[in-house]
Amino acid sequence: MKTSIPNPTGLRTRLFPWPVRQLAFTLIELLVVIAIIAILAAMLLPALAKSKTKAQGISCMNNTKQLMLANHMYQGDNSDNFPMAFHGGYNPTANDVNKPWVSGWLDWSAATDNTNVIKLLDPQYAVLASYFGKQKNIYKCPADNFASPIQRSRGWESRVRSVSGNIYIGKGNGWTSGPGYTAGGPNNLSIYRGAVKPGDLLIPGPAQTWVYMDEHPDSINDAGAFPPDSRTNIPDAPAAYHNGAAGFAFADGHSEIKKWRGPTMTGVLRAVTFNARNNFGTVAGDPDLRWYSYVSPRNTVRTAAD
Repeated sequence: MKTSIPNPTGLRTRLFPWPVRQLAFTLIELLVVIAIIAILAAMLLPALAKSKTKAQGISCMNNTKQLMLANHMYQGDNSDNFPMAFHGGYNPTANDVNKPWVSGWLDWSAATDNTNVIKLLDPQYAVLASYFGKQKNIYKCPADNFASPIQRSRGWESRVRSVSGNIYIGKGNGWTSGPGYTAGGPNNLSIYRGAVKPGDLLIPGPAQTWVYMDEHPDSINDAGAFPPDSRTNIPDAPAAYHNGAAGFAFADGHSEIKKWRGPTMTGVLRAVTFNARNNFGTVAGDPDLRWYSYVSPRNTVRTAAD
């Protein structure tokens, strides 16, 4: 039997006697949530940035390692000789007896070599190209996304190459000219030694002799890099990607990331000025200058820092 509760007022009865509150944030609560999110983001972003940098470093090491593997295969086909190394923008002709590991001149202008992959992938200009499937990115550090204002105005995102070779690894034109030598003879330090074959790497030996490196964007131009030529000067400077570090490939085939500690590499060379330059002065006793000289092929246990 259905019953009903009398309602003498004739008004609809509310199920709950208390007022219903609408569920929503107040302005203060919303601001607190936003502040918490901002604090968490500030804590996490540096870690994410370091993670990205580490991933780029691994990719960079893989690139230089692939270059060194190509170098080893070239040696096997050419009587154990290293690919040749040239500075000064050497441009080989067809049927040239000289065989540079790579060619091209880079700067911050609108010159075509800055984007010309032919100088990287045609065996006439780059003898290693046949040994790695002509993958152009192998010459490039993924952290190198630099282009000058004039290059950006042309739609260029970056240049084609980040890597340079040790001018003393592989016979070329760096043994009789350039920062390491006086005309026709050894330099005034008498420490560096040219290597035609791996057997010429006596000091410090293949496992500690660099062959390829990431060169600083303001320093890179030709394909050959000169190590320090005095206690206070670096002719061709390594890069400072990867949180102040550079990738190096060594003659025995391994690659590594070198973290810089000295005042030059951690100071002015941490930045990119878009001014093409060489000869980077530093203070005597710079540990980076000594290391850079130590891992270059030498006639003596002395380095440019000694």
